[in-house]
Formats: sequence, structure tokens, C-alpha cells
Amino acid sequence: MHEVSKLFAAQDGLATVAQLTKLQVTDSMVRARLDSGEWERLDRDLLGLSGARRTWRRRVRSAVLSVSPKAAVSHVTAARLHGFDGFASEAEIHVTVAGLGHHNVLEGHHVHRSTLLQTEDCVTIDGMLVVSKPIALVGVAALRGRDATRKALDSVLRAGGSTTWVETVVKPWRRRGVKGPQLVLDLVAETERRLPRSWFQRLARRVLAVTAIRLVDEHPITDPNTGTLLAHLDLACPELMIGIECQSWEWHATPTARAADAVRKRRLKRLGWDIIEVWWADLGRPAEVLLDVRHSIEQRAAC
Repeated sequence: MHEVSKLFAAQDGLATVAQLTKLQVTDSMVRARLDSGEWERLDRDLLGLSGARRTWRRRVRSAVLSVSPKAAVSHVTAARLHGFDGFASEAEIHVTVAGLGHHNVLEGHHVHRSTLLQTEDCVTIDGMLVVSKPIALVGVAALRGRDATRKALDSVLRAGGSTTWVETVVKPWRRRGVKGPQLVLDLVAETERRLPRSWFQRLARRVLAVTAIRLVDEHPITDPNTGTLLAHLDLACPELMIGIECQSWEWHATPTARAADAVRKRRLKRLGWDIIEVWWADLGRPAEVLLDVRHSIEQRAAC
């Protein structure tokens, strides 16, 4: 029974009947432990240690073990396992089964079927098959929409994933009846473009109207010691040394790029500049950016 104990320990106190059979656990041995209360039956083919903690991860594993040998954790559940921003408290359990064969459905779990899902689309986390980050993004897009997907995509890119990787994996999923891929691809395209000039021009007009401060377009900043160009700010108030800069994943796609961006920001700060960053997610909420600009202006003007 040592191997049985190891199996339960590795699987959050869970084991399938098939797994136990491979370890030469007979039906009579199962019945004896059920009768003694040592084990409990959670589903027709799923057993658990009595008294084991009912954690979220245990619920996820029970879904994977119960539904099908071809089941992979997916959608928002995969987003939490991958550590995407905004999903640390995600409670829903979603799994996707490759193919269209018969599978079990455990109460309280969402089970999806896919003819597109392949083994190479998955990774293993804590012994569970989990869809890869790009496929998890597709599931997030299908269930939660643009804002949640934007935040999740940012997480993937900050962790070192590239837009090319996401695009390459997601494109084959762009099929009729499959929700999510197009939104992910649209957001990937947005990360590779700067905000339109017209957006900054509208923001500049609003800042002028509200604060009587005129912002300068495309303001260059050079290092006074070396003459090196540090930045071309999209908008700037040189008198107060306030800059507004569009952030793109040009500066975040790789660890090397992120390190270079950090050095650049430190240099700007040492020169006395207050930089307000804007992202594509801010395209639809200029009022919030305006509040940030007004706050910076008020602080600088008071000094």
C-alpha cells in the first residue's frame, strides 16, 4: 500500500479506480476501506481520502480525473493555474476533452469538447494536463471578454511570452463556431502598435481645456552628459517636466528589452521627469488618463 499512499499524496488525496487497479488494489480492498471510512467515493470511478482538505486545486484535479483521460484544464481555470493577472481567486472549474468521444461530467464542473485540441497544445502542471497559455487566452476571451483577456495577455508577455508565439498558436483555432481566437489575435495586433496620434491630440486638447496647460507633441529628451536620445515623449509639458508616453511591448517582449526599458526610465527619473504611461487598454478611457495628468500637474505646480 506504500505506492497507493504515494499516489494519493501526489494527487491531492484522489485516485481513480483504474489507477488503483494498476497498483493491484482489488475490489474487496476498496470496499474494506470504504466501509472503514478511510476512503470515500466521490464519483463512480473516483475515490478520495476521507478528511482531505476540499481545496480549489483538489476540485480541479477531481474534474480532470473524473471526466476523461483526455481531459485538460482549460479556460479561466487554466488562467489561474498559469498565474494570469485577475484570476487568483477564480472559482469556476473548466476542462476540455480532446475529440468527441464519451466522457463523464462531474456536477459543478464545466466540460467542453474540442476537435482542435492536441497534446502539443498542453503542458503539465502538478501532474495535470493544462492547455498552454495561448489556448488559455482563447478560453478567457470566450468567457470573459476584452478587458480580462487584455490583462491576461499582458501577464503572458510580462512572463516572457512573445506576441509571435501567441499568434502562431492561436491562429489555427480561428474556426467557425470557436469563440475567442479572433479577440486574442486583435489584442495581439494592438500590442504591436502605438496608440494613434489622434488619441494623443484629443487628450492634449482636453488637458488644455481643463488645466490651461499646453502639451507638446513628440518631445525629445537627451542625456545632458552624453547627448544620447533617451525618449521621444508622445506628449510633454517641458516646463513642469511631465511626459506622457505610450507603452508597447517593444519594451516588454524579452527580458533584455525590459531591462533596457528599466534603465531608460531610471535615467528619465534622475533628470527629474514624471512619466505617465498609457497603454492600448487606455484607448477607451481617456478620462482616467486625464485625471493622472491633472494630478501630476497639480503636484508639480505646487512645488
